[in-house]
Amino acid sequence: MVNKWQYIGIMLLPATVPSGVADEWETTLKNEASRIYANIQSKIANQANFQDRIADASSDQFGAFLATVGGAWDVDVIEMKQRVKLNRVYPEWKAGIDAAFGGATPYFGDRVTSKKAKYQLARYTLGLVGLRYNTSSGFGVWNPATIGCLLLRGDTRPARYFDANDSFSGTLESVVNAKEGRLITPSLLAETVYAGVMCKFADEGGLTTLRDNLITSENAILDALLQVALDATHKGVGYDVTFALSWSAPDAHLKLTVTDVHP
Repeated sequence: MVNKWQYIGIMLLPATVPSGVADEWETTLKNEASRIYANIQSKIANQANFQDRIADASSDQFGAFLATVGGAWDVDVIEMKQRVKLNRVYPEWKAGIDAAFGGATPYFGDRVTSKKAKYQLARYTLGLVGLRYNTSSGFGVWNPATIGCLLLRGDTRPARYFDANDSFSGTLESVVNAKEGRLITPSLLAETVYAGVMCKFADEGGLTTLRDNLITSENAILDALLQVALDATHKGVGYDVTFALSWSAPDAHLKLTVTDVHP
C-alpha cells in the first residue's frame, strides 16, 4: 500500500490574541446587550415561564442524571434540594437580569470590559483553527484542525496558506462523499478543537497520562466520524484513510496527521 497523499500539521499556541480581535469581541457583545435583554424577556416573560423553562426543565434533567450515579449518593435528597432552591429564586433572578440589562445604568457592558482579559483563552481555539482575516501574533489563515478537515474534501485552498508548521506530500484527492463530507467535517473540526484544547490544558497541568489517554480516545471518535463520510472508493479493500492526533513533544502541542492510503 502507498500514500496517495499525506498532510502533517503542528497545532501551536500563539502567545496572545491580536488586540483587534479582543476589541471586536468586546464591542460586538456590548452592542448586543439590548437584543439579549429583549430575547430573555420574550422567552422568560413571567414567573410561570421561569418555572417551566428553567426551574422544572433543569430539575427534570438533573433528576435523570442522578438516576445513573449509583447508591453511594443520596439521590432523593440531592434532587430535592436542587428543585426546591430553583423553585424559589425567580424574584432574585429577575432582579439580576434587570440590573444587568435594564434601567439607566445596566452593568452588562462594564462586566464585559472587566472580563476582556479572559478572552485570551480564545488563543487555545484560534491556534487550532486559524484566523482567516488576521495572521498577526502567530495565527495562520487556516491552522491544522481546519486544514485537515478541508483536505479530506479535496479542497485545494489550504495549500495557499501552508507555513512552517504544515507539510504535504502526494497528490490531493477527495476521500469523502460530497454530501456526507460536508455534514461530517464540521463535527470532525469541533471534536479536534475539543481534543486540542483539553490536551493542552492537561499538558500544562502536568497530566501527561491523562493527555495521552485523551488522545487515544479522541482518535477513536474521530475515526468513527470519518468512516461515516468516506466515499465508496475509500471504503474499499486496501484503502485506508486516517485522521489521527498525536503529541509533538518538541512543540508541546498536538500534531495532526491525515493520510490517504491506496492498495
